[in-house]
Amino acid sequence: PAGKRPKFCGDEAPRRQAKGSAAMAVLSRIVQHHKCPISHQLLVDPVMAEDGHIYERKAITEWLARKRSSPTTNNAMGETLVPALAARQTVGELVEEGMVDAETSANFFLERGRLRASRTAPPGLDLEGARADFQRVLRLASAPEQRAAAEFQLRAVAWMAQGAVLAAEARRMREQAPGTCASGNSTSDAQRNPIAAAAQQQRQRAAAAAIAARDLQAWMLDLGEAVRAVVAGPFQRERRLAGWETLRKGVRVRVVDGLDELRRLCDRPAPGADESVSWNDDMAAWAGSVCTVVRTGDAAHKNYILRREGEQGERTFSFPYDAVLLMADH
Repeated sequence: PAGKRPKFCGDEAPRRQAKGSAAMAVLSRIVQHHKCPISHQLLVDPVMAEDGHIYERKAITEWLARKRSSPTTNNAMGETLVPALAARQTVGELVEEGMVDAETSANFFLERGRLRASRTAPPGLDLEGARADFQRVLRLASAPEQRAAAEFQLRAVAWMAQGAVLAAEARRMREQAPGTCASGNSTSDAQRNPIAAAAQQQRQRAAAAAIAARDLQAWMLDLGEAVRAVVAGPFQRERRLAGWETLRKGVRVRVVDGLDELRRLCDRPAPGADESVSWNDDMAAWAGSVCTVVRTGDAAHKNYILRREGEQGERTFSFPYDAVLLMADH
């Protein structure tokens, strides 16, 4: 009709571009809403805390071990955590459909692979899922360090899978071993009767097989503990004291990291103590420091008198036992 501007295909391009930009903005907000408020990383094992917010399980568990407040609201909060299944599914679909950038995806698959390969709580290990995640990291990662970590973890998962095969074989041997039973014939009967002698030999072999299977099962349990020591031992460089104990002079310890946490531990009585050691602002510089024990304190404070390693002079401070980590060389 006269006066009506013709419609050209090019008019749709700006509209499509605007819609695409709006969709990307919405997607970006969805991704941001599915990051842990503590770690600021995409959720891998999300849980809802009592404050109604969703966190990465490991991050909020470590937080609640030190504080009884919400990381988001700072209000008092208990320890109840509920799996956030919808959040986990949403994040998984976003990443697996390629809706986030390569670096973020690589970090997600790396963390999920580690979780699947080390999870002991239900639903348990998922070595095949872990292998698939680490392979995705290899395809996505650009940093050599990240690729090296994925390659190493693939080898570790393969080693674990072989161990699972051996454990299953040991269980089958245990289940297939014949049970022991009392002999139905005396030795003299067996000597006089060849059939009875053969039956007795068969029972003896069955009894020996059952004992061997039980011994194998017990050995596998011992082997599991030995493997744990071999694998984890080199990385357990220090441990938090479970209780106040006497430490000899010169033992090396480390004061806990985190100024706020250290102040909190010093300002209240340690578990089982009658009094706090009391906070001194000069103690702030000792957070995370390696120290030596000058002497074990007293039962009222359940503390240690420490001197900072490598520091000149005689200056010492008193710290409660639960603010001290024992170094692995003692």
